[in-house]
Amino acid sequence: MKALILTFLAASSLVAQATGPAATLLAKGDALDQQLKTKEALAVFLEAEKAAPGDAGVLRRVAKGYAELMPDTSSKDGKRALGQKAVEYARRAVAADPKDAQAHLALAICYGRVAPLLDNQTKINYSKLIKEHVERSLALDASSDYAWHVLGAWHYELAGLNPVLRAVARLVYGGVPSASYDDAVKYFKKAIELAPQRVAHHVELGRTYAAKGQTELARASLNKGLSLPNREKDDVETKERGRAAVKKL
Repeated sequence: MKALILTFLAASSLVAQATGPAATLLAKGDALDQQLKTKEALAVFLEAEKAAPGDAGVLRRVAKGYAELMPDTSSKDGKRALGQKAVEYARRAVAADPKDAQAHLALAICYGRVAPLLDNQTKINYSKLIKEHVERSLALDASSDYAWHVLGAWHYELAGLNPVLRAVARLVYGGVPSASYDDAVKYFKKAIELAPQRVAHHVELGRTYAAKGQTELARASLNKGLSLPNREKDDVETKERGRAAVKKL
């Protein structure tokens, strides 16, 4: 799902669960992640996995690392391989702690990152899993701005399905699921309410307004997102999407 490619869990939102050497490594990895040193952070998280192989907090950080390396990889096969590793680790995180809201969110986001690289049937199958896991995440913790963003992105993507994917959705869901740009707006606004500093929230809200034909609201939201400083790894690419959307208004 395109709108999910450019967002992921902020390192600062991750709370260490591991203890001893693994906790020390997580703190080191989180510091590297906050500096946007994704490859170095992933190497540290993989070391932490050796010390605490069944810890959900470790596993979802590894998933995050693999997923965030995808845009840095030039080949489609390479991106897909990283995405599949991310999904595998996120699934393990959920299995390790089904009550970890961030593990469910990580899995939803990993599905969203790899889905555009897969066949249409799998894309729609993953869209169903994205909604399932983000709703589980919100049931466990409704304070996550990223979870609301992901739910907004799900509505945005499903509301704008092309005819081919709409036909596949009828088979997978037994009908096209209820999704709307209005709900996407509602959930992106909720994300902004919780974290107004996030570039992606404003840009995706603007793109949704543009899809609804509300040009002035779209322009205002897009320009707001473009005016914010870059804080996260995906912000540069998110702003490219934002500028492209402004040109189309």
